[in-house]
Amino acid sequence: MFENIDVASLEEEGFIGAITCNANGAILDATSDDLEVFGSILGYITQVADMIGEPFGMDSIEEVHFESANTKAACIPQEDETIGVLCNSRANIENILNEIIN
Repeated sequence: MFENIDVASLEEEGFIGAITCNANGAILDATSDDLEVFGSILGYITQVADMIGEPFGMDSIEEVHFESANTKAACIPQEDETIGVLCNSRANIENILNEIIN
């Protein structure tokens, strides 16, 4: 999935890495080898997002964003996989997501 993105250009914008993983957090594709922990976290976040969405009548969560002092991340659940993007705190994660997904 990530073979057509310009990683070097995205890194200039604050991009750290991106992965796709299954519901259990097993990585299906990644932009680098050091994102294994991020895959486990995405699997867990997807499960929690589904548990949160059900009581509020949401079919599924479209997108989850979280932010710390140093990083920003986005989790986008899809049918059979979840896309995760990790960036530094200064990045415009929306622009980076658009470049990766479109």
